Amino acid sequence: MPASRLPRRPLSRGLLVLALTLLVGATLPAQQSVLETRSPTQPQDEEFARLVKEWTTKPEFLSPLVDHLPKVAGVPSPKDVLGYYIGAPKKLTYYADIIGYYRALAAATPRVKVLPIGKTDEGRECVVVFVGSEESIRNLDQYRQYLGQLADPRHESAAEIHDIIARTKPMYHLIGGLHSGETGPSEMLMELAYRLATEDSPLVNQIRDNVIVSITPVAEPDGRDRYVDWYYRYLVDIDNEKDRMPGPPYWGKYVLHDNNRDINFSQMTMRTLLDWYLQWHPPIMHDLHESIPFLYDYSAQAPQNPDFDPILFGELPWYSNFEMAQMIKYGMPGVWTHGFMDGWSPGYLGAMSYNHNGMMRMYETFGNGGATTMERDLSGGGPGGGGEGGQTSRQWYRPLPPYKKVVWSMRNNTNYMETAVLLGLQLTSNFPKVMLENFYLKSLHSIEGGENETPHGWVFPAGQRDMTRVARLVDLLRIQGIEVGKATGEVKVKDGTFPAGSYVIKRNQPYGRLAKILLEKQDYPDPSLRTYDDSGWTMGLMLQTEVKPIDDKAILDTPVTPVGQEVPLAGTVSGPAAPAVYAVAHFGSTNMITLRYRLKDLAVKAAEKAFKAGDTEMPAGSFLIPAAGAGDRIQAAVKALGLTAVGLAAAPDVPTHDLDLPRIAMFSTWSSTQDVGWVRYSFDRFEIPYDLIYKERVRQGNLRAAYDVIVMPSQGRDGKSIVYDVAPQSKPIAYTKTDMYKNLGMYGSSDDITGGMGLEGVVELQKFLDEGGLLITLGNATAFPPEFGLVRDINAGRTSNQFYAPRPIVEAEILRPELPIFYGYTETTVPIKYTNGPMLQVPRDDQDNEVLMKFVGGDKAVLSGLMKGANEIRNRPAIVDVPVGKGRLLLYSTNPVYRWQNHGEFNMLFNALMNYDDLQVAPRKTEKEK
Repeated sequence: MPASRLPRRPLSRGLLVLALTLLVGATLPAQQSVLETRSPTQPQDEEFARLVKEWTTKPEFLSPLVDHLPKVAGVPSPKDVLGYYIGAPKKLTYYADIIGYYRALAAATPRVKVLPIGKTDEGRECVVVFVGSEESIRNLDQYRQYLGQLADPRHESAAEIHDIIARTKPMYHLIGGLHSGETGPSEMLMELAYRLATEDSPLVNQIRDNVIVSITPVAEPDGRDRYVDWYYRYLVDIDNEKDRMPGPPYWGKYVLHDNNRDINFSQMTMRTLLDWYLQWHPPIMHDLHESIPFLYDYSAQAPQNPDFDPILFGELPWYSNFEMAQMIKYGMPGVWTHGFMDGWSPGYLGAMSYNHNGMMRMYETFGNGGATTMERDLSGGGPGGGGEGGQTSRQWYRPLPPYKKVVWSMRNNTNYMETAVLLGLQLTSNFPKVMLENFYLKSLHSIEGGENETPHGWVFPAGQRDMTRVARLVDLLRIQGIEVGKATGEVKVKDGTFPAGSYVIKRNQPYGRLAKILLEKQDYPDPSLRTYDDSGWTMGLMLQTEVKPIDDKAILDTPVTPVGQEVPLAGTVSGPAAPAVYAVAHFGSTNMITLRYRLKDLAVKAAEKAFKAGDTEMPAGSFLIPAAGAGDRIQAAVKALGLTAVGLAAAPDVPTHDLDLPRIAMFSTWSSTQDVGWVRYSFDRFEIPYDLIYKERVRQGNLRAAYDVIVMPSQGRDGKSIVYDVAPQSKPIAYTKTDMYKNLGMYGSSDDITGGMGLEGVVELQKFLDEGGLLITLGNATAFPPEFGLVRDINAGRTSNQFYAPRPIVEAEILRPELPIFYGYTETTVPIKYTNGPMLQVPRDDQDNEVLMKFVGGDKAVLSGLMKGANEIRNRPAIVDVPVGKGRLLLYSTNPVYRWQNHGEFNMLFNALMNYDDLQVAPRKTEKEK
């Protein structure tokens, strides 16, 4: 159905009357629930009440919503299965036991259902748990269908939408355990599920009847078990915050906190949850975190992304202020709603909700990194605004602030979080039809925006030099539910003419809003405002592909074939049937390095100059591969990777060098594995083999005998943090697998992760360079070589305190385009992600040879996002190549492999690996030219 036929204002007025009618009917039970927080006839667990009171460190840290727990014959409470109540001191639950509890609960009551949705990297099962009335659980599939129709209302009439809203219940999805060191949410959710399934109070009855609650018990199951092992091995008896120590080096396989920054949903468990979301469409998604005291309730302060529906920015403070007011009414201090996190970025896990026209909610509840009670000193301020006193100061958004000193327990954490969640569910149950109408209207507004506002769509033109990055861009959008079509014929609009086969995104779709957010330039609204994460992410710039916004409304009528699953790569091979050599064009595809490793047993050369193969212009860097005995393999690999090859009767007359395969090590500290993890993930995806090494291997020495290249991804804050890493403790901290702690010692192991490589390790890296090795440093790691003397005439500094650049996209200028590191790049000015690496200073006499790329600098060079003080980086080196001994040091002030985002920069690293022993090869003259 075209958007012009979709229901608009008359339906909204009708639904408003309906909502007000329902509100009047809901008011009395809601008021009763304030006074009657439990059923007077339902048996209660007296031991629970006694122990909870004992474990709660102050009376005001407990509410009448959670100071009791019903006992229902035949339905197991968490204690019945786990052997302890939630919030018990020094008790954390492993993932299998958490899932085991939910399965036991589901087996005992028809009000609970457990749905498997996928697997983790380490093979654990991911599940979603549903809790609701018996009728809700029995008719889950029907409610899923209804929510899907509200999420995409293009095929429903006004009357049908009215009827669907009348018959539907909102789904409220809760997420625990995304960050493994934030242990409380996954514990609390078990008690909440039991309470929602069994309690007979007016409040819970209303929630159960009017709302379907769905739960991700642990969003990062692998990290949960690793952290619980670490807690029991090291943290369980630490009750003084001065003695607190770091958590385990790893949570998930690749990343830690950044599983909440994975804007492209690259990580397996994050993608699994997204796939579930796009099938079920819960209008509310609530991500439960731990950090600041006592409970921060997200309200989306400025800067707010203007592409999100304005309704969202009314809903969020409505919920947070209601919950804060109710908790203050219960006497609970330290609940606040502002001064911490803004509404700018679409890159958080829970943002999948507001990206898709729902509402993302988020709490930060105070925690100790485990279940051990300890005294905490909060007098030092911390995030939360308010100047002196910081998060403990009284502000308009924090009328009853946290205490400056507090004894805090896991049960306090449970009390606060569970109380607040119940209040959020109460508000939803009071206004279920309002929330459904809002969800529907936000979807409708997204469709109408594409009809009535420019741009009306986007075209990714066919025939771009490298279509593999175009295909990746299409896939990254498609997995988030954005509809992409392939033009069946030539596209003619006022904005230009594009060939058949071009990809077309029409904005008049439910997720047209998200397409706009991801594809447009981010115009940051106010440079005086700070943002919680990245300020710029424009995907066309990040992949360095052509994305054409279309203002001509005719694009909405362009005939297209929908793109379904992953875009198939279809490389081409032309030329004679039995060539002597295959030339594979280096058009900038990141798949070139994958091809090299798939053909690792073949002798491959790189052409140092462009040449013509048949009708194809082969740029410098193109591969030359002897065909003898390997033609079928070469052709199959080229086609599978979407590349372009031409068979030739003889090798072209151009200078070449061998593309020898390096033996690669990737170095990581033990305390800063996350940015290393993103590089590991990218290497694994592109099939680049490497050894992951730590301080232990570096100190062993003899590195050059084992490796040709050592890659040191961005990590730490400076060179000192890389060299000395985790501060030594009173006893060794082993990260090893044992019979008791089976989840530790993965992705590396150490008998003591403290101490760092030390100066002994620095000496071994110096030897590696002196003996002919290539050391590549990325981002923050680039501070290490200058600071510790591996290179003497280059300095690494920092920008001023006035400079502020929350990872925008800026211009850089390639100064040595003829060198192999830039094979595949056609422009000398390119967009790059600015990641606040060190400011390098190179002696003037060496700049022409050693500086390969520099930042352009200045406000005009900021392409997307915010850079305050952009003149500070003007003409500062971005990539530097320095000879050291017999080896080379390749310094990137940039981070060319950042969070699976800046694919257009990946080849600046991949080319360096493939040409590791020919980095300074300039095109030489051919025999004919001589």
